[in-house]
Amino acid sequence: MVGLVLLALSLPARTPVVSAVTGEVLPGVGLRHSVGYLLIAPVTGLMDYASMLTIPQHLAGIFAVFSAFVVWRVLRRRQKRGTGTRLLVETGAGLVLALALLAFYAVGALVPRPMAALHVEDPDVVIVDFHSHTGASHDVWARFSVAKNRAWHRGAGYHVAYISDHDSIAPALRAAEANPARAGDGTVLLPGREVRYVGQHIAVLGTRDPRAALEDPELDGHSRQCRGWPVLIQTIPNDLSRMRPPGCDARGGGVDAIELMDGDPRGLAQSDRERERILALADSLDIALVASSNVHGWGSTAVAWSLVRIPGWRDMTPSDVGDTIEDLIRSKRRRAVEVVTYRRLADPEEGLDVAAAPVMLPMHFLANRSRLERLSWIVWILMGIAFSAKLRGRRSTPGTAATYEPETLTTVS
Repeated sequence: MVGLVLLALSLPARTPVVSAVTGEVLPGVGLRHSVGYLLIAPVTGLMDYASMLTIPQHLAGIFAVFSAFVVWRVLRRRQKRGTGTRLLVETGAGLVLALALLAFYAVGALVPRPMAALHVEDPDVVIVDFHSHTGASHDVWARFSVAKNRAWHRGAGYHVAYISDHDSIAPALRAAEANPARAGDGTVLLPGREVRYVGQHIAVLGTRDPRAALEDPELDGHSRQCRGWPVLIQTIPNDLSRMRPPGCDARGGGVDAIELMDGDPRGLAQSDRERERILALADSLDIALVASSNVHGWGSTAVAWSLVRIPGWRDMTPSDVGDTIEDLIRSKRRRAVEVVTYRRLADPEEGLDVAAAPVMLPMHFLANRSRLERLSWIVWILMGIAFSAKLRGRRSTPGTAATYEPETLTTVS
């Protein structure tokens, strides 16, 4: 055991979060794990990792689990049974595994757990989520309240989060009323909304609705141009060929930023599939790249974070911080935001990559564990081995049977 502990602590551990653009480690940026997170690291780590997978990767992971299960069942078969009995037993074992996987996903989606929080050493950097929801949105868990939204973002290390419910601003306004007086004294929630605009789902920062000016019959085309236009963010998944470039005209305004990372599995898939296109659009149009959790109340994992540098933001009011973020996106544009994400395996697209995914996923998972997480894994594995050995010992201990000593015959000469 001592050797395993020393091995876990001595093996190099790489930082699990990197720049989403360059893939390089950012100085002074890392993850913090609470004691509670580390105590159940095998659970929290696996559930976090599952939250970062695309649908094909989920299927590959499930296939890998069932394949390993089949190999184990074949190797462990010792007792000779009839074909019918054996088939019944193995079918039951497979159903137990399927139920265990369903329980894993259900617990991961519904049960709150300790979260990995991003930490940045620079006190002037604001960690922002540009797109999140509450139960007011039609496709969100109804119990995901404003308070739970705030707690979720606090647990993931965010300083500021925009509540962008579908066509509803009321929850975000209620959330703003509970903000701390100073932005640095707690997790700040700012108003936004997600709207269907020019055939796209767009995240809007602030309280203004971009469709209002377009629908105002008293305004002519010239008056509509940039009149109080809010900051618009192109979300993914979406058809990027329909994205409107920045600027305003008689038809309305374009986007000022585009999501490079989105926590929705479909968004992650598009980010992997069209990463180069998204980067090229941001560079050519000079618009900001951002990350969004797009949290819908399911799970306790943040996949990516947006970093915005605002000197002295901690002493500002929350509304001033929001105004400054929007001004920076408009003025600094492509240079306004730094996106940080977990190291992720890209979604497999070709046959060889798809075939290798069941092997690559567990290897990638193990490579990104911290030393303390590895130590927690070793402790749990050893506890499991000891418990299993104890059970086997109880089963193999024979029952106590009565014994009789034969009478000793003495020969008399």
